[in-house]
Amino acid sequence: MPRPVIRSLALAAAVGALAVPMSAAAADAAFDAFQTVCWAPAGDYVASVKAADADGWKETDIVADTDNTISITDKAAREKITDAGRLTLLVTRGLRKTSTGDLKVNTCKVSINKPDTALISDASSWIGAPQDGGDPTLAAFYVKLGAGKPQHLTKADLNAAMAAGGFTILKFQQDPSSSILVYQSYAK
Repeated sequence: MPRPVIRSLALAAAVGALAVPMSAAAADAAFDAFQTVCWAPAGDYVASVKAADADGWKETDIVADTDNTISITDKAAREKITDAGRLTLLVTRGLRKTSTGDLKVNTCKVSINKPDTALISDASSWIGAPQDGGDPTLAAFYVKLGAGKPQHLTKADLNAAMAAGGFTILKFQQDPSSSILVYQSYAK
């Protein structure tokens, strides 16, 4: 091969090699942030906000879209700029009225302005279960309330989990230009 073609191939290989770590860095940054500010506080609104503030997140004016079936009592928005990308955090707590009484609903959402094609498989590996649903870009997992290793629940387990105190839905979405990780707990 002529030297310019070899140089072009070498440059293309180098750029390709750099693209994988950058994508992995974005995924790691978002997943690490999610585990620190959403999962570890186990759905505790105040603890999530404190964890974010302790980790260098700054207040922002981003407004969260909220579910109109939930009466929001508190909300916070934070952002953090990292080498991997811009992370945003939206945390809310509120109540959902049901025929059997009020449910406490806490939501913690981390987004990053980078795509992560491995997000769904990484989430499945972390939780130790296949996703609920068939969309390759959106996964939902039902897990027991609490921190530590996620304990997967099937849809059939949800009534028993609610009777025992509640459950959490973990959602992971990979979009062409961003990644979104959501923790939403329902408790008595």
